[in-house]
Amino acid sequence: MEVREKKEGVSAEGADKARKRGIFAVKIFQYRLVTLFLLMIVMSFAGFVVENLFRLFRDGVLNSRRQILPFLFAYGIAVFAMYVAIGTPKEMRFFCWRIFRKESKLSAAAKYVCYFLILFAFIFFGEVLFGSFVEWVSGVVLWDYTGIPLCFTKYTSVPTALGLSAGVMLFMRFVFEPLMKKLDRIPDKVLLGLDIGLGVPVVADWIAMLVLMFGFGISENWWSIRVW
Repeated sequence: MEVREKKEGVSAEGADKARKRGIFAVKIFQYRLVTLFLLMIVMSFAGFVVENLFRLFRDGVLNSRRQILPFLFAYGIAVFAMYVAIGTPKEMRFFCWRIFRKESKLSAAAKYVCYFLILFAFIFFGEVLFGSFVEWVSGVVLWDYTGIPLCFTKYTSVPTALGLSAGVMLFMRFVFEPLMKKLDRIPDKVLLGLDIGLGVPVVADWIAMLVLMFGFGISENWWSIRVW
């Protein structure tokens, strides 16, 4: 009986070691790549919902946001890039470099202020640069904030940048880590299946949109519903 238990213990240990090899072992800072990719898909769907809510309250319209599937992969990329570059508000790093090494009430407050300012700059100038670049290359106007107070060009405004910055900061502070822990508890085979099963069509849909937009100047909504 004891020999059998030892064998079972060895086999379980071997299975655990095998689980930690290959793609399942690839980590970016404290989280595994397979889990981060699933988070990118989740945030792609969240981005689709957020954009449609904004359009609903502003114009009374819901639409496909120029893609077939209800996923905007650019949001997933943005969250991934943010995690890699500056982490969460609690750690506030610049890639591998810890900006605030000593913990104190002052440094904790400074982390949040610094994090928010970086987010605001990233969103404010990122929207201008990306929107202007797309219009310059393809002639397509992806969005238009004209009419919103304190707008800077048609592609960004102080109120929208402040609102997005606050929303992202709250997500990275209170939701990101608990969500990552829950996603990481998914069995590895299921996790990989979700990454492939959802990731392939989501990324293909995003690439198809880019090809149509940059290659042919085509950027149409596949469906649109006027609510009011």
